[in-house]
Amino acid sequence: MEQIQQLRRITIWGVGLIGGSLGLALKKNGFQGQRLGLGRNIGRLEDALERDAVDVITTELAEGLRETDLLVLCTPVALVPRLVQRIIESVDTRQHRIVLTDVGSTKSTLVETIETQLQEQRADALSFIGGHPMAGSHETGVAAARATLFQKATCILTPTPNTDADALALIKNLWEFVGAVPHLLSPKTHDLLIGAASHLPHLVASLLTNTVANVETEDGKALDFTATGFRDSTRIAAGSPDLWTDIFTENRDVLVSLIDDIVENLTAFKTLLQTDNLVEIERLLLKAQGIVKKQREKLGGA
Repeated sequence: MEQIQQLRRITIWGVGLIGGSLGLALKKNGFQGQRLGLGRNIGRLEDALERDAVDVITTELAEGLRETDLLVLCTPVALVPRLVQRIIESVDTRQHRIVLTDVGSTKSTLVETIETQLQEQRADALSFIGGHPMAGSHETGVAAARATLFQKATCILTPTPNTDADALALIKNLWEFVGAVPHLLSPKTHDLLIGAASHLPHLVASLLTNTVANVETEDGKALDFTATGFRDSTRIAAGSPDLWTDIFTENRDVLVSLIDDIVENLTAFKTLLQTDNLVEIERLLLKAQGIVKKQREKLGGA
């Protein structure tokens, strides 16, 4: 934890749910340096300041970079390369090094793009570590932020052969400091595993919601009769459409392959129903039940 306490300033670019929670967690866990909130919407920054998610705010990139040791990009993943380019063009390489990281849900294209930017433009004063804290909510904005969001949450870091070891150690220390559990994966492996564990469930929840919403007769709508099962199955579909459009687009190849798997499984189950194969239907349901029980035990009954 000593590495984080030695930092003079941590800049958080985008003080919403994740960025705000990071700022709150840094304060709660005793960070002695300055937490600076950077963004373009002064109203949102002022809200973050009022909620004590940051110590100071600015809309000026030059101020956000000044005396900053670590900059965390808490913006939609599609914006990150553009913002890194602005950082490359703005940073004074004669002053100090800055470690950059992000919190995005996709990594392969992002990490490759940023490493290329840094190498081709000889931005030796900057190091980038891809990051993805596996914590969040369907809610957005700093009003939903909380200091305990990252407690015991997995945070995936995606180093490559080009990664600076000291920068990786610093980002690992950052997430440990706020209570998360860092886990190292390659960018490609991250996108495959998280595509299955997070992106596909969100897509299925959205499609399920739309399918049920289309079912109605003159006597009523299916939505009028939904209960806790529908609520629990579709909760994540309330997430930001803009955010999830970016995620689905960035992880397109993985998601297309997973959709093929879902279609194959649905087609097979359809055949079981049509042929009255009750034994196989029950076997599949028991298998799923067992997996869910083990996951709930692993997550402490959640």
